Amino acid sequence: MHQRSVAAVANVVWGMDGLTADQIIETAEGLDQEEFTRSDLAEELGVRQREIKEGFRAARDSGRFEKVRRGEDGRPVFRLTGQ
Repeated sequence: MHQRSVAAVANVVWGMDGLTADQIIETAEGLDQEEFTRSDLAEELGVRQREIKEGFRAARDSGRFEKVRRGEDGRPVFRLTGQ
């Protein structure tokens, strides 16, 4: 079975529809910091980082986030673009 199909089945079986780009953007706007990591967003939402993957990708593809640097730990750091 194709990997995406397995994920779709898992979402139905476990009731995880995933988070939308709008939900991810709203969460980023509510953070008390200008720059953030994916981990920051997941922690704020109370989910695992992998659960925001699709919504985060959609938000970044829409131009709402931009990668600004890599943190000291090597993780990408992002900020809202204001679009």
